[in-house]
Amino acid sequence: MTITERMLTGAIANNPARYDGDGEYRYSVPHKTIYFSSAAKPDPKDAESWFALPSLNPDGSQRMELAFQQFIKRRWLPSRQDELERFALRKGWNMAMELKYGGGALEDREAEEWQYVINRELERLADIARQRIREAGGDIEG
Repeated sequence: MTITERMLTGAIANNPARYDGDGEYRYSVPHKTIYFSSAAKPDPKDAESWFALPSLNPDGSQRMELAFQQFIKRRWLPSRQDELERFALRKGWNMAMELKYGGGALEDREAEEWQYVINRELERLADIARQRIREAGGDIEG
């Protein structure tokens, strides 16, 4: 199966990146495919050449939460930062990053700004993965 840009981006965005936990998305060099494996449910492709795909938000890292906290400090007024911090104390930073319509704290415009940052980081990580896939003799479609 040919790997598409959408498949690659989806794997990076949803990669728990914790083989000994929820698992991780990997690229199989001989099969030229993306697959999922974990210690609890290893894939037979693990016995062959592979590499782990990058992750937008590895399990347990709080990477996106920390990035969001830095983002609001640089972009928004102190009063809005305080509102978001109070919200996060009640419901958590993961909810503070979400749209208010879904139970989060962000207005539409704020969510658009944050989504732009997330998309840029996803693109950066996808570039890294594309390069590694090409170096391994694979290719990405469209």
